[in-house]
Amino acid sequence: MRTLYGLRYSSWTEKVLWALDHHRVSFRYREHMPLIGEPLLRWRTPKGVHPSVPMLLDEDGAITGSFNVAKRAEAMGSGAPLFPPEAAELNARWEETGDRVLKVARAHVLMGLLHNPRAQRESLPGFVPGFLRGLMAPSARMGARFIARKHQAASDVEAAIQETVVPALERLRAELGGRPYLADGFTYADINGAAMLQVLRAPDDRYLPLGPGTREVWSHPALAERFQDLLEWRDGLYAKHRLR
Repeated sequence: MRTLYGLRYSSWTEKVLWALDHHRVSFRYREHMPLIGEPLLRWRTPKGVHPSVPMLLDEDGAITGSFNVAKRAEAMGSGAPLFPPEAAELNARWEETGDRVLKVARAHVLMGLLHNPRAQRESLPGFVPGFLRGLMAPSARMGARFIARKHQAASDVEAAIQETVVPALERLRAELGGRPYLADGFTYADINGAAMLQVLRAPDDRYLPLGPGTREVWSHPALAERFQDLLEWRDGLYAKHRLR
């Protein structure tokens, strides 16, 4: 069966899940385990492609990258297009902007994970029993450091947020201009905009079930207050378009 490998708390994975659900594509989900699952991920990844999740395995082989998987979902599924021809430039531009923002968001989350024991326990695989989760928290820190090295995460996270995230959110606010969508209707650009806001505050548990510690690391209270209007836009977008 068609299988998606991802990290459930990752904004890149959430973008793909949203596109697959929007187009009503059936699939099986498998959670990737950083560090432990790396050899298998490398084995599945096409030659010459950087191994990462989300990754979709279907009859055409392995497809990596949220943009590529979302386009594949549109080719396979049904429903209103997320990639209409008239929005090609808009989708490409917000994919590039969103990717830069999410790289900073990843660094922010990894830094928070290193200092949040509760988030470390929550990040362990489900098969680890409760009484061992505290003892195995160091393995979560090891996994966070591995991801940071693998993706060359920014070392000065707050500076990167001010240089990359804040200007991108200001542009998002300006382009929306109070409208419900970046184009005439709902497109993948809107999904990218919503994904960028996860670093400020994650969507609620109806859409993204997270433990309390993980929610703490997926937050930036000062920016959440500054961009409250965008968070309200994001939440409205979820309520209207995020199918389960």
